[in-house]
Amino acid sequence: MYRHRKLLLTILLIAVLVGILAFPLSASAGRFKVERGFMFVPPNATTSYHLQVGKISVTIPPGALPRGGPVILTVISRRGGQFLADFRPDYQFAKPVLMDFGTAPVVYYWEHGQRVPIQTSDLDGDGEVGEILSDHFSRYSGWY
Repeated sequence: MYRHRKLLLTILLIAVLVGILAFPLSASAGRFKVERGFMFVPPNATTSYHLQVGKISVTIPPGALPRGGPVILTVISRRGGQFLADFRPDYQFAKPVLMDFGTAPVVYYWEHGQRVPIQTSDLDGDGEVGEILSDHFSRYSGWY
């Protein structure tokens, strides 16, 4: 009787340990990845400034941000290519900036709780769509 109880307790302990170790691994398998980038554009910049985070990037041309300031790009992506790109802080640019969303043919801009589709183009001449020109920073989503 004592031997069976000891065997049952050992099996139960092993099952609990495997459950404790395996559950976090299986729960994190479909999670997302968060990446963040930062750059500072000086006042009256005379050259373009480029920030790349994963497959998403932004290029600030000369004169677009006359007062200068920080540029923060946060990209949340999933394994299937779905992404959310958050450009901060909220700027209105004097000239359009180039936003590159990898190979996404469409990105979605969130306005008043609605998804507004924006067709991307090949604006940088690399032969692939994925770029838009924008006069402000916001939050965009899509798939690449």
